[in-house]
Amino acid sequence: MFVNPKIFPLTIILDGGSPKDKELGDRLMQKYNETLGISVAYEYLPDNFKIPDDKKSAKRQRHAGYNQQQWSTFHIDRYFSDNIDIIGIVDSDTEFFAYLTKESFINAKGMIKVGYKIDDFFINDKIALKEDSKMEMMRIDVFPLFYYKRSFAAVRKYIRNIWKVKTFDDAFVKFASFPFSQFNILYKTLMKIEPESYEFISHDSVSSYKISVASHATYNHNIDYKSGCCLTHAIHCSPQAEKHKFDILAYSGVKTVWSENATLAENYYKLSKQYLEKLDPDIRQKMRSACS
Repeated sequence: MFVNPKIFPLTIILDGGSPKDKELGDRLMQKYNETLGISVAYEYLPDNFKIPDDKKSAKRQRHAGYNQQQWSTFHIDRYFSDNIDIIGIVDSDTEFFAYLTKESFINAKGMIKVGYKIDDFFINDKIALKEDSKMEMMRIDVFPLFYYKRSFAAVRKYIRNIWKVKTFDDAFVKFASFPFSQFNILYKTLMKIEPESYEFISHDSVSSYKISVASHATYNHNIDYKSGCCLTHAIHCSPQAEKHKFDILAYSGVKTVWSENATLAENYYKLSKQYLEKLDPDIRQKMRSACS
């Protein structure tokens, strides 16, 4: 509905050691490879490496499955070819509600725009980084989360060095015993080692702003893809759609300075329509059909 697969191709990473994941991957390729151009990559754990698993814990963040997807994020660059410069990540329960454009996450200087607020929810990020920071990039609930592909190797090296171990994975098994946000850890490290590549935008910034085109469907009940279909494709229009015009300017849990800026919202939807008008008619029709 809101992502052009020709510009933003989708790769789904599954567990190579799981027969059920293999079956799912085959089905996804059969159904969506030709129509959406998706690809499927399979992840295999390194030899002699075991994901931390606290089976007795009531918290899912302590279990092997959750820990593995967090570990996988740090290595996600390994699943993309050399011609890919930027990788955007979404959670499995992410829902898009506006058209994705490069302008939504890249500034005029080519820096990736990263929103944040001051929060201390993932208090154990400081264990991985060996320093405290109350900047929260994950819980503003703005997706996709974009990174330069080269940045992942740089973060692994940085964390390996501060832990004084041979590999990043050696460090991971030490700090993964505590709940953390891998996205926060990545961004907080990049703020230190690649400040020229990322623009960090607080909710109270008066010099910049961040567009959101997707969010968690499970706990952000304000989002509404049907209103997005109206505002982007002129489908499913109702009085309710107008109320959601400003969702693209929101951070979850905190009001942004620009959250009610009608000019910013209207300009983004105008930009989206300009892109849509230039699309291959077949691709645009598939987007509109998905809204129906």
